[in-house]
Amino acid sequence: MIIRSLTRRPGAIQSLAQNACRAPYARRLHGVPSLLNHDELLKNGVPGLFSKKQFDIAYTQYQGHIVESLNVSTSGSEIENRDAKSLIVDCARNPMMAYTFNLASMAFNNHFFFRGLNTNPNISSTPSADLTPLINRSFTSLETLQETMILTADAMFGPGFVWLVQTPDAKEQPLKLLTTYIAGSPLSGAHNRKQPADLNTQNTTSYAGSFGAASRQKDNKPKKALGGVDVIPLLCVNTWEHVWLHDYGVAGKLSFLENWWNKIDWAQVQQNALFESNKSPSAGQGFRQFHSS
Repeated sequence: MIIRSLTRRPGAIQSLAQNACRAPYARRLHGVPSLLNHDELLKNGVPGLFSKKQFDIAYTQYQGHIVESLNVSTSGSEIENRDAKSLIVDCARNPMMAYTFNLASMAFNNHFFFRGLNTNPNISSTPSADLTPLINRSFTSLETLQETMILTADAMFGPGFVWLVQTPDAKEQPLKLLTTYIAGSPLSGAHNRKQPADLNTQNTTSYAGSFGAASRQKDNKPKKALGGVDVIPLLCVNTWEHVWLHDYGVAGKLSFLENWWNKIDWAQVQQNALFESNKSPSAGQGFRQFHSS
């Protein structure tokens, strides 16, 4: 059963064989990034959101499993030294690299979620004076954004992420919500695999064209899916059950989401956003540099 499963992952058996022959101290490009107040999180979890055990499951164990699997998947290949974001964009266009895409995308998405949490129990975080006008212009109020984002995440029947994203060129509604299922990516260059719908309710044959010649760039222009809209991820909530099930129970998803909203690090959202004063020539092309790995 294990061998049969591995054969579905391109290069998995070869990578395992190569790693078995390597020294224990072999270099690994991808690792579990430290979060703010990381030592305290290991001891106490995220106060008001996650217990120590839940944090260990959802970040330490899961992020560690994903990045180590990514290391194995890319070991000895020409993409071994590529960062996660580069792997996401390039592998989104290649059906033979779907497994590597899923690993890279989940490593990015899960870290982005945890990096957006306010880990300081003594500080109450609120949107800045720069963010508030964007929120009001797009959702009429912070309370409307809160309700819409929480109810959208609660209604997702399956694992995924709900993202608050910025569309730099949109003046009327600069902020929008974007849903991605499973390991779908919000990155503009990977919109061939954003997985915006719950495939449990969709005709999967309609996604047959997600890969192929039409999705490949034949010139040196920035890579972007046909019809794709350039967005900047600002904030996300992770709806995968392993993230909240231990602390909140089978029926506790909504309680988790309500607690999550109160633990958003709005300073991090501010850092992710693009404002008129710091726009660069490359803004709006899907290649804005994020701090997440």
